[in-house]
Amino acid sequence: MSNSPTPNLSPKGRGDSSRTALKAILLFLIAVLAGYFLTIFITPRYILLKIKFNSGSKMNVPVYSDIISDKDRHVVMPNPDFLYVASGYNLLNGPIRISGKMSDSTYSSVSFYADNTLNYYIRNDRQTPNKKYSFILTRDEEDKAKYPNEEVIVSPSWLGTILTRTLIDRPENIEQLKEIQRSFKVEELN
Repeated sequence: MSNSPTPNLSPKGRGDSSRTALKAILLFLIAVLAGYFLTIFITPRYILLKIKFNSGSKMNVPVYSDIISDKDRHVVMPNPDFLYVASGYNLLNGPIRISGKMSDSTYSSVSFYADNTLNYYIRNDRQTPNKKYSFILTRDEEDKAKYPNEEVIVSPSWLGTILTRTLIDRPENIEQLKEIQRSFKVEELN
């Protein structure tokens, strides 16, 4: 027989360190999930509301920009080669009609963003043969039956943003392009 000390292998000794490690892992996972939730769900909605309140604009009312400079921040990272129209939308009172024209000589587009800032629909001038568009924007899939002769877009959220862009191809076309820009309209249907 040996007189050497035996290690403490009691269940209590191993259990304490196992519980401490388990608590640390659990706290880490909770922190990761909270960070994910904050990043994916809360931050985009906060940005949308901040833009809405800082711009002073109303929902379902277009804001027509002039030629953008580096001092303008109505649009994030604005490009001075484009004319923009932005409109926050609110579908809580029912569907809205979005209409306007696109340029036949340069790039134009209309884009729809959900309240989490994800783009869910875009139409450009190449997809619009007659250079005029009219959409019904709704939250209710059943509205497609109410507007059988219209293009109905179902929004994934009650609130969101619509953004149009028109490329300024030549400075001499600016007045014509501004007329196209001003054709963008938002009409509440209820």
